Order: sequence, then structure tokens, then C-alpha cells
Amino acid sequence: MTVNGRSSTRRWLWVLVWVIAGIVLAQRSEATPRERVQEALASYAQAQGMADPSARKEGFRQSARLFEGVLDEVRPNADLYANLGAAALQGGDMGQAILAFRRALLLEPGHERSRTNLHYARGLLPSWVSRPAEVGGWDGFFSWWRMSSPAQQETTGAIFFLLMSGSIAWGVRFAIPLVRNLAVVPGVIWLLILAQGLWGGVGQDHGVIIQEETMARAADSINAPASFIHPLPAGAEVRVLEQREGWTRIILANDRNTWIRSSALARVRADEVR
Repeated sequence: MTVNGRSSTRRWLWVLVWVIAGIVLAQRSEATPRERVQEALASYAQAQGMADPSARKEGFRQSARLFEGVLDEVRPNADLYANLGAAALQGGDMGQAILAFRRALLLEPGHERSRTNLHYARGLLPSWVSRPAEVGGWDGFFSWWRMSSPAQQETTGAIFFLLMSGSIAWGVRFAIPLVRNLAVVPGVIWLLILAQGLWGGVGQDHGVIIQEETMARAADSINAPASFIHPLPAGAEVRVLEQREGWTRIILANDRNTWIRSSALARVRADEVR
């Protein structure tokens, strides 16, 4: 075979390779969300069976990437975030793991698997990292509220206000004390909704450090002195106080505040990142 013939053959072989790769990618892109979830679960199971530590960690990271891809395409739920968190935790990505568990509990405060894994992941952080209090009943009561749109929130508040005022008016008009007294129930709920709106929403300002070795500084400048002896590790949970052109001022659970680069932080509220 001549040189030109061999060159032509190689070119056609490369064309065939790219055609096959294109077919595979096309089939992958056409996979349903359920199939994507099954693929991620299979990847997680495969990683569990690996003996080599490096290969095992990379397998879990691949599984986490697959779960992230699913969450980008479907409406999030607590189970998907819990699976992402478990894969990220096994893959050594503490920031992504704690963020995922927090988001799972935001969507479903009673999700026991996420609560247990979050508690375990927090225990793996350095002892000097302050930890927030466990999610309480108030956070659970308003979980449905945080996932609704502003229009839905306004409509819900208006409905309870009308129920309260209507009950009062009806009870006074027809002299029915029971109806008038029952106005207390929608009235209390309306006040809680109003307070929720004034406070900006439970968990709205919560965030998780997702970048390893994040330098915390005394001001919003790269030249500002460090706030702490150690950089903040990925997985540290904070609250956001303010933002300025690439910088975010945060407060830790021990009430110490500092500045970090905004790129090192992810908000807990799932609706803020979608």
C-alpha cells in the first residue's frame, strides 16, 4: 500500500471513530431523566466496589457529576440532593456534599438520610470550624414557602388576610362569636407570612464554602490582612451579610464576620441557583 493510501485509510478510520462517538453522545443526550438517575446510581454502585482508593474516589466524583447533571435538567427533590451529597462526600468534595445535604433539608426538612449525613459530614471538618445549630421547626414549617414564587407568596398572604377579615366581618355582622374567634387562626398565619417576608426568608442568606483553602480577609481587598490563622475549608457553613463586586461579607456560626471571594461561596437556597 502506498503512503497516500495509508494516509487516506487513517483519515477514514478517524471519520468512523467520530461518527461512532457522535452516535453515542446523541443516544446519551436523548436519555430520559429516569435513565440518567439510573446511570448515576450505577456509577455510585460501581465506585463502591472498587478496591483502589484513587479509582474509588474518582468513581464517586463521576457519580456526583452525573447527579449534578440530572439536577440541572429536572425539578430538584431531596432524594436527588441526598444522592449527590453522598457521592460528593465519598469523593472527598466536602463543600459540595454539605451544600447538597443542606439543599435536601431545605426541600424536605424531615429527610432523615440527609440530616444524618450532614451531621456526619460536619464532624469531618476541622475542630476549629464553627457549626450552625440544627435545622429547627420554624425552618420546617416554612419549607413550602421558600420554594414558592413571589407571586405565589403574595397570593397566599392575601388569601389568609381575606379569611381573617372576612371571618371578623361575618362574625360581627351576624353576631356569631365562634366565627369571629376563628379569625384568629388565619390571622396568626397571615402574621407569620408577613414576618417571613420582612425577614427575607428562612435560609435565604445561608451559604456554604465550596472552594478549598478559602482565604478570609478583613476587608474586600486581596491586600487586606487575613482574618483567621487558617483559611476556611470547603464545607464551612456561613450566612451572607453583603456583597460587593466579587467579594462577599459573611458571618460564621460563632458570630465572627469576614470577607471572601464570592466565587468561593454557594447559596443554600436551591431556587437562587437555578
